[in-house]
Amino acid sequence: MRCHNVQKKLPAYQDKELNPREQQEVSKHLLSCQTCREQYENLEQVWQTMGELQEIHPDQWFYQQIARKIREPRQQGLLPNFQRVFRLMPSPVIASILLVIGILAGTYLGNILIRCDFLPFQPQQTSYSKEALFDSWKAFDPAPPGTLAHGYLRMVSYKESESR
Repeated sequence: MRCHNVQKKLPAYQDKELNPREQQEVSKHLLSCQTCREQYENLEQVWQTMGELQEIHPDQWFYQQIARKIREPRQQGLLPNFQRVFRLMPSPVIASILLVIGILAGTYLGNILIRCDFLPFQPQQTSYSKEALFDSWKAFDPAPPGTLAHGYLRMVSYKESESR
């Protein structure tokens, strides 16, 4: 027998749970192998030390309390309700709901922070006239007026009703 196989069987050998043939093979191996014999001796020492420990006697109500805990239904809280809802809905729906909640919460909190002086280096708010606002939008035009691109876009979007 190899050492690896013997070492796996040592606890069963110690408890005499092996069949007689295996028990004899392990005994024979232990006589010839110093390493396995030392491991078996260590196992015996542990067993003897455990035998010297005092037995712990539980309270007389201990087993009744365990049985009661097993019979009691689990406490229902907020988490099981969420789990039940999440099992009913597919993942994309849950992700969409969380995204909408995040956007709404961010918008709400952003508006609160802008209105209040919570931010330390917040620039002073200035008011703009309508003309200035519309002029600033021209920066986003795909083709600013007076350019070749603007003329081309006017030509492409030409309708006969405009000429009459």
